[in-house]
Amino acid sequence: MPAAGARRSPLAPLAPRRIAPLALALGLNLGLTLGIATPSSALAQAAATAQHFDLPAQPLAQALFSLGDQARLQIVFDPALVRGRSSPALKAMLTPLQALERLLEGSGLGFALRPGNVVVVEAGKETALPQVDVTAGLLPEVRVVAQAESMGSMSLDREKIDALAGGNGDITSLLRIHPSVQFDNNQLASGNQGEIAPADISINGAKYYTNLYRMDGMSINNDINPANRTADGTSGSNNNAAPPSASQGFAIDSSLLCNITVRDANVPAEFGRFSGGVVEADTCAPTRSFGGQVSVEHTRSEWMKQYLSPAQEEIAAWSATENTQPDFEKWTYRLALQGKPTENLGLIGSVVRRTSEIPLKGYSRGNSQGDDSDKVQSRYSDNYFLRGFWTPGGELGGDFSLLYAPAGGSYFIADARNSDFDLRSGGYGVNLGLHHALGKATVNHRLTWNKMESSRESDGTTWKGWRYSADKNWGLQTSASSATGWMSYEGGFGDVDQTQETVSYQAKADWEAFRLLGLEHRIQAGLELSHQRFDYERKTQYTQYTTSADTSTCNMVGGGVDTETCSLSTPWNSSAAGQYLRSRLIYFAGSFAVENTSRAFYLQDDMKLGDVRLRLGLRYDADQLAPEATWSPRSAAFWDVFGNGSTRLEGGLNRYYARNFMDNYTRAERLALQSTTQVRSLSGGLLTDWAAPVQSTTWSMWKTGDMKVPYVDEKMLGLSQKWAGTTWSLKRVLRESRDELVMHLRSAANYYADNVGYSDARSWTLTAETDQPIRFSGTATHVLLAVDKTSVTTSHTNYSDVISELTGGVDRTIIYDGKAMAYGDRPADNYARPWTARLLLNTQIPAWRLTVGNFFRVRDGFEKMVNTGTSVPYDGGTAQVWEKHKFGKAIAWDMRLNWSLPVAAGQEAFVALSIDNLLSRKNEIEDGDYGVKYEKGRQYWLELGYRF
Repeated sequence: MPAAGARRSPLAPLAPRRIAPLALALGLNLGLTLGIATPSSALAQAAATAQHFDLPAQPLAQALFSLGDQARLQIVFDPALVRGRSSPALKAMLTPLQALERLLEGSGLGFALRPGNVVVVEAGKETALPQVDVTAGLLPEVRVVAQAESMGSMSLDREKIDALAGGNGDITSLLRIHPSVQFDNNQLASGNQGEIAPADISINGAKYYTNLYRMDGMSINNDINPANRTADGTSGSNNNAAPPSASQGFAIDSSLLCNITVRDANVPAEFGRFSGGVVEADTCAPTRSFGGQVSVEHTRSEWMKQYLSPAQEEIAAWSATENTQPDFEKWTYRLALQGKPTENLGLIGSVVRRTSEIPLKGYSRGNSQGDDSDKVQSRYSDNYFLRGFWTPGGELGGDFSLLYAPAGGSYFIADARNSDFDLRSGGYGVNLGLHHALGKATVNHRLTWNKMESSRESDGTTWKGWRYSADKNWGLQTSASSATGWMSYEGGFGDVDQTQETVSYQAKADWEAFRLLGLEHRIQAGLELSHQRFDYERKTQYTQYTTSADTSTCNMVGGGVDTETCSLSTPWNSSAAGQYLRSRLIYFAGSFAVENTSRAFYLQDDMKLGDVRLRLGLRYDADQLAPEATWSPRSAAFWDVFGNGSTRLEGGLNRYYARNFMDNYTRAERLALQSTTQVRSLSGGLLTDWAAPVQSTTWSMWKTGDMKVPYVDEKMLGLSQKWAGTTWSLKRVLRESRDELVMHLRSAANYYADNVGYSDARSWTLTAETDQPIRFSGTATHVLLAVDKTSVTTSHTNYSDVISELTGGVDRTIIYDGKAMAYGDRPADNYARPWTARLLLNTQIPAWRLTVGNFFRVRDGFEKMVNTGTSVPYDGGTAQVWEKHKFGKAIAWDMRLNWSLPVAAGQEAFVALSIDNLLSRKNEIEDGDYGVKYEKGRQYWLELGYRF
């Protein structure tokens, strides 16, 4: 169990006669009804409901966190006040406040209730509680969520996760409530809802692959080649050398999580190797001696209104690609168990399996004569997870987790026979944590190991492109005039394994507050050491045969008969007796590895004078692949204007350094496994033999350049105001991203992975969240409003984009919307809606055991830049003309219903119904440069389960 300085950040201690922000255990949306008018009325209401508690003897701080978990109490305490104190074991049916009283017995501490539903642990205060009936009902379990210490941080607790859940259950899809998070325009495309992969996100205008993802402190980033995220797995570089990859190495199901924290601005020095934001996912801790739940969730294409463009409708009946999935069926199976085998050991385990089947046609224009026309693709994502907490007592504690999270799918190449292949991702993870006291500091250690992959296993290791004939009779005609208008393709891309293995150690020390030069100081220092190994292996030789030519024989000059790449069956557009394949390209079997050792150190001083805090930090990062080490200054200032938390000002100046990806270092090595294209012909009426293959020189065209580390400079200013029972926060964030990596064509046939790319992002965000649920007629509603206005310009889409000096580079002038501008200053056309308004209403109806989550989202229309292909005279030369294509606003109302039915003591059945796009609005998105397609209409998801 992390100490108070880990997951729940210790903030300022209690000051005389007022409550400043503290180490906070927050259970939002109290199942225990603490509608506070006065402390005495709150005590009476809190004492009215009892439940069973089973807490081991442990450090008092940890016991208070566990109590907050189980009882959904907001418990505030000064870490220094409870340091060194222990709590007795507690196993009884009590009200939450009675349980708190038991934990504090003999400690000299008591508690009081404060406005805002906060229970404050204080020194030397006795609390008398009335007797109550302990046969009252059982409360559902909810995870404690820390109060954000910065306006640059926002958390989703278990209650918000439940209100937003549904869909594919991934972490990032839940973040659509966050005002600084934007999604791919095609995330909700109606034609590909059979997919189950996690959503990609941009934070504050950064590229989607530049975020840092952590699960219980362990990085789960996939750095193999996250920009190569081809949705259908059959286009792009996947054809030859590199299977698709992803930014999240593990597809984690949100049912494992009790808290998600997004840090989008004013990020402390503890976090590095990102230029977007930090997404921290924390799994649940055990809260019972034994318990669990099991459920199954389902949706299908018949439960979704599918909006297709005219072009999609034309091909839907014979769709052979994942871009148009007229049918799909998804199932999710979940099993979770928790328990405490001993007083000092708690365990929680979970198994989640998600599957999707997508019926498609093998051929896009009708039934094939020589192959199966009906095919089914599949997707899967599994999570096998075990986590344990060790609490031997005192200041010592530890945790561990084991994770196996494979994912992948079965695919085929459209219009090709024997073309099935599997894509594999995910992998293994081991996470070990330990915290202890060391003098006046609390030290946290974390040792992690994980191994993930982005690999392909194919049925075929050769690719052949035949003209249709009686012998090669599976292809379908596409043109009557073109020589390639009726082709029969067969084969696959071969087997490729790509793996990333990481070992990492982190140490962090948080010192107790001390005074120096009239200031209160809280020092934090940390160390990170990491070693990564990236392996690439083409397991078998892959050969590509193309260019069909006429022949009357398959006999070869060197003797023998070619039965593999020659056929004596007349092609459809020829009178010749047969055909042979005259071009060959080979990708040789081979392997290579790239290793990288990195180290980081950071130091941060959180200083306080009265109601003003200044947090100064500095982070050092270095790794063996980077040409030089980086220093990241972090600074943030906080002012509690009236000293009561009602009005706060915050500002910051920060630099964040990102990381480069293995594709940038391995592209040349992959191409070195390629041969030149060979061509053979007929000689004396016979087929010539293939010459010995020669290595291609293409690899020498790709160079790594200087490979500096991309960085972003950030300015942030925020105002937070409590008014009318609501916390309002207004924030302005300005970011300049520089030294971004792109493929830079410096001269003919000379490509460099260079840092000439850049981006700028400017955003306003406004959030408003009720401090207490709004109570009306037996219901309690929590309200969260989030609005953003964002502007992003960028020189490139991702690091695989080629910027050519042959055409003027990023500084060349183009004409856009009638105005001259630099090519690199173009407005971003993805992950960059100009504004979005979001509203979450989460209503609890205890009498019906029902929770209703309503999520409303309005996204402004977006504009896409399209190159017209024309140029006009400009400044003594010419300039390309680009035009604007507009897409309309997107409006959606999503609903989530959670209902439970008690069936025995401490047991209940439950039903969860999610309805996406309840009004079934037809929202436009792009399809190519000028085309329009649509997001999905109304969709139902149903989950049935049992808790015990």
